[in-house]
Amino acid sequence: MILNNNEIILKEILPGKSFFFNMTEKLRTAFSIFYLAIGIFFIMSLSSTFGLFSIIGIGIFCNALYITFFRWILKYRRLKKNYYVITNQRIAIVEKANGKILKYKELNEIDQVNAEMNSKYFGNIIFGEPESMFGKDDENFSFFRRRGVNFAEDKYAFISVENINEIIPLFNDLGLNVNKTFY
Repeated sequence: MILNNNEIILKEILPGKSFFFNMTEKLRTAFSIFYLAIGIFFIMSLSSTFGLFSIIGIGIFCNALYITFFRWILKYRRLKKNYYVITNQRIAIVEKANGKILKYKELNEIDQVNAEMNSKYFGNIIFGEPESMFGKDDENFSFFRRRGVNFAEDKYAFISVENINEIIPLFNDLGLNVNKTFY
């Protein structure tokens, strides 16, 4: 990892090998299973006539399959390949193999830090406003102009962090206020 001038690594964090499901993720999972059922229904009911509706049904089924299962597989692979770094100037997600910085955010750009965790202090640290279940009114969704379930990932987040209680004082020392949510 290449550091800026006067930049010091304060903490390196290896993510845990499991996921933390907050209430939003639990609702997204339930909706994705419902969405998968709709895709299966389209394929089963329209399988006798191959037409435009069958193509739409296959598209819905493939999208639902990705949302329900494959996005978690990709998320797990990213989790195994990366680690997190906190410096006195920025936070960064770094690739383990070569030390390449994949994403970073300067500390002065972070307006809020949200720690979502369980009673064992395992969870996610989100830098900025967390993605909500239904998104904002001005966001576009894939099928509708407004309204719908939001499956967007938080852009800057440390996922599956253990012992968040040891990291929160570091953010407080850096001048960042941490909002804690226990699930």
